[in-house]
Amino acid sequence: MFNKKIEYITKKNVTIFKIQNFLDKDLYNNVANEFPQKETDNLNNNFGKSSIIFDNKNNQKYSNNIKIFLDIINSTEFFNFFTKKFFFQIAFQQNFLRKIKYLRIPKPNHKNSIFDIFFSKLSVSGEFSSIGNLGGIYPHVDGNRKYLSLMIYFPQKDYNDIEYGTTFWDSNIENHSNNHIKDIGELQNFKKNSKILYKTPFEKNVLYGFIRNDISWHSVEPIEIEEDYIRKSININFLIEN
Repeated sequence: MFNKKIEYITKKNVTIFKIQNFLDKDLYNNVANEFPQKETDNLNNNFGKSSIIFDNKNNQKYSNNIKIFLDIINSTEFFNFFTKKFFFQIAFQQNFLRKIKYLRIPKPNHKNSIFDIFFSKLSVSGEFSSIGNLGGIYPHVDGNRKYLSLMIYFPQKDYNDIEYGTTFWDSNIENHSNNHIKDIGELQNFKKNSKILYKTPFEKNVLYGFIRNDISWHSVEPIEIEEDYIRKSININFLIEN
């Protein structure tokens, strides 16, 4: 599965790409049907989101298909595919100090040696994300530890949710940390002085990804679907640990 074709959407401000039919069709459908969600959460008309963080050390609590998916995410093949494909792009899209740091060869965080200072040690983690009707995520730039972000959406066939993707913003405002714009005045000012760069369609079995930098602003804009609707996605993060 790791000989997939990468299609670049844009490289302006932020590199955004996609891979069609990322998972085996049956596995994708099974993961969609067994998508983990907190039973106690009431997401109706809640702008926030609920997440279940991948438990890579104890995946016995998941269904068999979720275990298979997590095994893929934690595999050496998955790690090497993305770190090799995007190594130079990730390094050269950072500011000067981060560029020097990211020009080290990436290696999995769990492999330790006395020479680790010469490598970028990366962990792969993620979450099963659920957002209720009219929910969203405020515009933000991911934190400095973020190396690469991947997203897989799970649209629901009984709802028209194709517009509930991720919105990327064309903005020159630098954000060096994971600060979300929540203040109404600041939010209005941000949108007044920015424009939409690209909005991913909320479509099935397409992996979308982007490279984090200081102006890689993105959000999930609230959309009214139906009261009982829940937006489901899997977010996969490569994080630098040293």
